[in-house]
Amino acid sequence: MSFTVVPLHNLSLGKGARVPFGEGLVLQDVPEWLRNEPILNEISYTDRQLTLAAEHALVAEYEAAAIGQPDPDWQGKEPKSIQEVKAERAILANLALWLMHPTTICFSNVFHAISWAVPGEVEKQPWVQQIVPHNRLLCHPKDVNNVIQPNQIIKAARIHQVLCSIPRGNPVWEALRASWAALTLNSADLRYACFWMGLEALFGAEDGTEVTYKLSQRIALFLADSPQVARDLFRKAKTCYRTRSKIIHGRWEHDPKIDGVMADTESIVRTVLRHLADYPDLLTTFMSRGRDKFLEDFVFSHAASVLPKRAPPAAS
Repeated sequence: MSFTVVPLHNLSLGKGARVPFGEGLVLQDVPEWLRNEPILNEISYTDRQLTLAAEHALVAEYEAAAIGQPDPDWQGKEPKSIQEVKAERAILANLALWLMHPTTICFSNVFHAISWAVPGEVEKQPWVQQIVPHNRLLCHPKDVNNVIQPNQIIKAARIHQVLCSIPRGNPVWEALRASWAALTLNSADLRYACFWMGLEALFGAEDGTEVTYKLSQRIALFLADSPQVARDLFRKAKTCYRTRSKIIHGRWEHDPKIDGVMADTESIVRTVLRHLADYPDLLTTFMSRGRDKFLEDFVFSHAASVLPKRAPPAAS
């Protein structure tokens, strides 16, 4: 038997907690054998202390004879090892926890172990063969004191199952990649731009016209449950997108207001991705070539009485 263990920082649910996530990952207590691993003495002091302080981990058990063994279930063009796939699933699990409720929960190392026969022991014992460092999730300053509840973790596990089913090479996958990249960045402008890269993948028009208006309109109508909420979201999205444009075009200087628009943007990203995870048919549409037409038709059927009209073109 082989193991991938991902100790989670800043999570305390009480001893014995166990929540199955997708693709064989289980949120459980950190295995005692990992705490006693001699290899921990060879990593940095900070990483060792973080590992020993962790109460829970994402753990996967699987059959693998060696590190680097190709995953037989992997569907990508290039082969991936079982360990690479498990580590990627751990990233999606951390993302799912953030989507459900943003907190400081994160991880910094992934431990891959293979079981070996030990003299004097009846059963094989796991020994860590590879440690892979990962960039930690960095939550928004306003979320640092948030505490996730057990029912939210269960919901995050369901979201994770959906995220694991999403294939590569479509707008939803690109939004997930961009969102995770954003969450690992401490530089406000780059973080902000990555979040909007994800939103543009989901809501951008293929013809590239009227970008600010169309993007804000689509986001607002997609998320709103009433005309007033749609109008508020429309204005908020336009304000956020203007900041994105300043950053992308090199016209942004650090502004303390970035924390506010960052919080609004992160909230939009979380709500959109949760909504897609909740509705399989909608998720399929957003992954397909019909995404843009669906959004255009959706807007025309909802926008007339909800959002402000476009400004008339300037007289020439």
